[in-house]
Amino acid sequence: MKKRILFLIIGFWCLKLSTNMFPTFESFTAGAVWQTLIFSPFKWFGAIFLFTIGFLAIARVIKTICEQVVKNSTMKKELPWVIVVVLQFFIVSFESLVITGAAVGFSLFYGIMDANIQRKNRHFNN
Repeated sequence: MKKRILFLIIGFWCLKLSTNMFPTFESFTAGAVWQTLIFSPFKWFGAIFLFTIGFLAIARVIKTICEQVVKNSTMKKELPWVIVVVLQFFIVSFESLVITGAAVGFSLFYGIMDANIQRKNRHFNN
């Protein structure tokens, strides 16, 4: 439980900081992107680094939620954690909806794919 809270806090602050660090563009063109990469590379790569740490931390929480749901065959104990993760993404979405959408997609994909789910019964063996 302490690990989940720590991962949620780290994920939230990293995503929040990355949304503030990503450069904003007047017009989204290739020239504008190259200009920001050339003239402020540390800000750009810092934002990408924080984004990566943020979505990996939240993916770890999603992984444990998936494993516990399959292991216990119930969602009741994990529902508060799901609500906290959704609220966290909702709060971050006020800063940047595009970055939050990418974080949700990457976190869900990586968290679910990384989960060690093995359900064994007589009808389903893997």
